[in-house]
Amino acid sequence: MGDKRKLVNGVYAWALCAALAMGACSKSEPDPTPAVDPVPEPASEAAETEPAPERKRSIYDASGNLRPSDTYAFGVRMPEGAELSYEQPNMKVYQLRAPIDKVLTFVGPLLITGRVEPQGRGATYRKASVRGAEISPTKVDVSIRDVGRGMTRIAVTAIPPPPERVPSQDDVLKAARKQFRQLD
Repeated sequence: MGDKRKLVNGVYAWALCAALAMGACSKSEPDPTPAVDPVPEPASEAAETEPAPERKRSIYDASGNLRPSDTYAFGVRMPEGAELSYEQPNMKVYQLRAPIDKVLTFVGPLLITGRVEPQGRGATYRKASVRGAEISPTKVDVSIRDVGRGMTRIAVTAIPPPPERVPSQDDVLKAARKQFRQLD
């Protein structure tokens, strides 16, 4: 039995040495195919005009706060990553994949108002002015809501200024009487 074991171990040792020797030989032997430089293909015009893909910039700064973007909604600066999802002449709605607390911390200091209405985890800023635009500011209502799955909705509604000439009570009564006569 001992001779048989020595024979099996010897065969395994021989096979291992042969495998190592073959690996060493294949690495040291030169490649029989001659080295040929590949023929460069002409660059396509599309490849020349396409810019290299940009690395996506983080929406957070080094402190973990939202970065400001170059997008404004009726004077209110939006955070980086906010995407316009709905628009009307006096209303813009943005969505942003960020926690609502970070959005509130970003938008709140931009606004001047005495009417902040907490609503759930969000808030609505009523008849607010944008900080820095105190001279002839556009009044806005800004609503910030958590819509779930890490998404936050920012709705900015511009409040139109009052008309320059407000009609008197007598003017309103005269106009109403005139319309009633036309109905007859």
